Amino acid sequence: MRTMTALSRAEFTLLGRNRVLLFNAIVLPLLLPIALLIVGKSNELTEVVVAGALELFVLILLVFMVFYNMLSIYATRRDELVLKRLRTGESSDVQILLGPAVPSLILTVILGLVVSAVVLAFGGPVPINALLVAVALLGGAALFAALALITSAFTRNAEAAQITSLPVILVAMAGSAMLREVLPESFSRVVELTPMAAVSDLLNLGWFGTTTPGEASLGFAATFAEATMPLVVMLAWIVGSLLIGRTHFRWEPRS
Repeated sequence: MRTMTALSRAEFTLLGRNRVLLFNAIVLPLLLPIALLIVGKSNELTEVVVAGALELFVLILLVFMVFYNMLSIYATRRDELVLKRLRTGESSDVQILLGPAVPSLILTVILGLVVSAVVLAFGGPVPINALLVAVALLGGAALFAALALITSAFTRNAEAAQITSLPVILVAMAGSAMLREVLPESFSRVVELTPMAAVSDLLNLGWFGTTTPGEASLGFAATFAEATMPLVVMLAWIVGSLLIGRTHFRWEPRS
């Protein structure tokens, strides 16, 4: 436990010293969603507007704060031989890989509470099932952290992360609820199996009681049954990503 605490504290310190990563981690996830809420409040803060702001928040949070930041961290630490040196000490492989993820998980909780408070302060609806909202945020953070672990195996250094991260970013954008609404039904069913689609459906179910905000909402108990499929998709991505990462993660710089 002390080893994990020390590694997490070190990552927090390094995050505070990097202004670009700090901006991506704190300012970027809040800026656009809150701006959208302000614009929506000036007219009428409907469920559709709130849903759009929440989905934009989660998309930026998971893709840029969790996924891209952790991908850069893994690539940089490997390139600087930090990971290799840590393996010679008392830290286990799991602790070394989880260390960079702890700050992202903590910031996910903090920023999630901030955005939730802003939505409620602006007169937005109260979540139908706050537990599913929490699962969407924390499960999504774990999922995209696992995807960063896989992607780092194909990333030579932090600069190359700008290219290797693109497939995951595009797939995440394709899974947004707003984009799925305009896709053909046959293609939309495939997109529902993507990581962001699972997160988005759980978030909407938890907050609005439906995967399509604006439609009739389910009751608290009924949302659990409706959440079965996105939960299975999320767990499958997390477990599959961790298994692949366990066998393909590189501890030394790529030649």
